[in-house]
Amino acid sequence: MNNRPKIKPKKTAIDASMEVLTFLLILGSVILIATNYTQLPQILPIHFNWPSKDENGFGTKDVLWISPIICGMIAIGIYKLNKYPWIFNYPLKIDTANAQYNYRQAMLLLRVVNLTVGLLCFSITLMSVLDGLGVKNDLSTYLKSAFVMLLLGLPLAYLLKIIIYKKHLRNK
Repeated sequence: MNNRPKIKPKKTAIDASMEVLTFLLILGSVILIATNYTQLPQILPIHFNWPSKDENGFGTKDVLWISPIICGMIAIGIYKLNKYPWIFNYPLKIDTANAQYNYRQAMLLLRVVNLTVGLLCFSITLMSVLDGLGVKNDLSTYLKSAFVMLLLGLPLAYLLKIIIYKKHLRNK
């Protein structure tokens, strides 16, 4: 790992857009809570059970702030980590010939995961606010499976892409 080249692939417009969109989604969650906070009942359905410890999926409206705070910390952590692609774990040996490609792919994966975190944050907040306001919606039915597939599928797709690239290098 110490021998890896310390290069930073150039950030494209798509990369920058993904980063901005991630933080806008988390900020949107904060704005959504803030603009609807006084209209929400004191106890409302929440779609993450950890802070309330309520078996029925209810919590106080103050618990809504937990999602953007945690997701914001995760997003900032991933954003900072993405500045040092040479410290990541890779399924192959990194050298000067393949570093640019592998760093770029790993950084893209982290940006997509970060965007997924932003989407998850906004979705959870939106579902909880809509439920609290009494607006009927079926978002949780569709989004739960979509996020599980995204969070499991992204790393698997990345791994497959790297394995194909590794075979391509061997065949040269």
